[in-house]
Amino acid sequence: MLGRFSIRFRLTAWYAVSLALLLGILASASYYVMRASIYRAVDVDLRYRLASVEDEFRETLSENPSSFDKLANEVAQNTQGALFQVFDEAGQLIYQSEQLALHHIQPSAPSLSGELIVFRNAGHEGWRVRLAAQRISLGGRNLIVEIAQPLRAYNASLRGFKTSLVIAIPLMVLSATAVGYWLSGRALAPVNQIVADARAIDSNRLSHRVSVPAARDELRQLSETLNSMLDRIEVSVIRIKQFTADASHELRSPLTLIQTAAEYSLRRDRSQEELTDAMDKILRESKRMALLIDNLLLLARADSDEGILIQEPVSVNSALLEAVDRGRQLAADKAIEIATEIDDTLVTANGEPALLQRLFFILIDNAIKYTPERGSVKVSLSCARDEVVVDVSDTGMGIAAEDLPHVFDRFWRADKVRSRNTGGTGLGLAIAKWIAEKSNGTIRVESVLGQGSKFEVRLAVPPNPGRESTPPV
Repeated sequence: MLGRFSIRFRLTAWYAVSLALLLGILASASYYVMRASIYRAVDVDLRYRLASVEDEFRETLSENPSSFDKLANEVAQNTQGALFQVFDEAGQLIYQSEQLALHHIQPSAPSLSGELIVFRNAGHEGWRVRLAAQRISLGGRNLIVEIAQPLRAYNASLRGFKTSLVIAIPLMVLSATAVGYWLSGRALAPVNQIVADARAIDSNRLSHRVSVPAARDELRQLSETLNSMLDRIEVSVIRIKQFTADASHELRSPLTLIQTAAEYSLRRDRSQEELTDAMDKILRESKRMALLIDNLLLLARADSDEGILIQEPVSVNSALLEAVDRGRQLAADKAIEIATEIDDTLVTANGEPALLQRLFFILIDNAIKYTPERGSVKVSLSCARDEVVVDVSDTGMGIAAEDLPHVFDRFWRADKVRSRNTGGTGLGLAIAKWIAEKSNGTIRVESVLGQGSKFEVRLAVPPNPGRESTPPV
C-alpha cells in the first residue's frame, strides 16, 4: 500500500512507526521498572517496620502483661498508628487495626509455607495496600503478624508517570516525524535534482549530464553511473547518426550516377558504343551498391547480435590460400606480386570457414587497393604459443599516425578521393574487425606513412588441435 506514495513519505512513515514502537517499548519497560522499584522500596520499609512492631510487642509484653487486645492497642499507639493485623497459629484473626477494618481488608491469614516474610497486595481500587507477614513467638504463642503500607501515594506517582508517558510519546513521535520529513526532503533533494537533469536530456541535448553531489555517497555513485551511461549513449547515437549520414551519402552516389547514365541514354538516340558505356557504368555502380548493401546488412546483424557465428575447427591454411588465390586475380591488373609464407602443417582455429576466408580476403584486397602498380603484398601464417598469427603487409601509401585509431571505424577512409576511385566503401575493415572478434581473435595494424601497412590477425587455437602435413605452398 505504501508503494503508491513517494519515497520521502515512505521513509518518514517507516521512521515514525519504528520510533513509535521503540518509544512504546521503552515507555512500557520504564513503567514496569519504576513500579518494581517502588514495590522494592516499600518492601524494604515493611521489613524494618515488621522488625519494629515485633520488638514493640516483646517490650510492651515484658513491661505490662495484659490481654492481647490491650497489648495490640498499646503497640499501635507506641508505633504511631502502624497498620497491622495478627493471626493465631490456626489462622484466625485475633487483631486488626482500625484503618484496615474500615477499608474492609480481607482478614485472611497468609500462607507462609516455611518462608520468613511473605509480601502481597490487598484492598480495593480506592485503597490498595502492600502487606508483609512474618511468624513470631510471643508469650509462648506462635503468631503471624502482618503489617500494611497504603499504596495510594505510590500509585498516584505511577499514574502520573503513566500519564506523562501517554502525553509525551505522541508529542515526541509527531515532533520527530516532522523533523524526519524535513530531513528526508533535504536528503532526497539531490534525487530531485538528478530527476530534473535527466528529464532535461533528450536526443538533441545528449551532451548534458546530471549533477554530481559533493558527498561521496550512493547518490554520487548513482549520478556518476548515469553520466557514464549517458556518455556511452551519446557515443552510440553519434555513431548511428554518422553511420546513417555516411550510408546515405554512399548510397546516393551510385544511385545518382545510375540515374544520370540512364537519363543521358534516354535523352536522345545513342550509338551502340554510347549505350554500352552507359550500361557499363550502371552495372559497375549497381555492383558497388549491392556490395555496400550487403556489408550494411552484415553490420546491422552484427550490431543486433543476430546470426551468431558457428564455432568449429577451421583450417586456417585453406581459408588463407583461397583468399590469396582470389587476391592474385585482382593483383594481376596492377602487376602486384603476392608473396606467401605459410606453414606447411595444418593449422586450425575456431570460427566459420566462409567468414574467416572473407576476413583474410578483406585484408588482402585492402592491401592491393592501396599499393601502387608493381608493388608487393606479403601474406604469412605462423603459430605463436596457443595462437594462429596471420600477417598481411604491403608497400603501399601507408597510414598517418593520427589516422591509425580510426582505421576500423565504419565509412572511415584516409584518402576519400583515392578510395572512391578504387571502389572502396569504408566498411571492409570494420567487418574484418567484427569477424575477428566473433572468432575469439584480435586484429591490429602497424603503418608508417609512405612505407606501407601491416595488419595482424591472431586467432585462438582449439585445445589439442590436430596437425597434418599438407603440400608446401
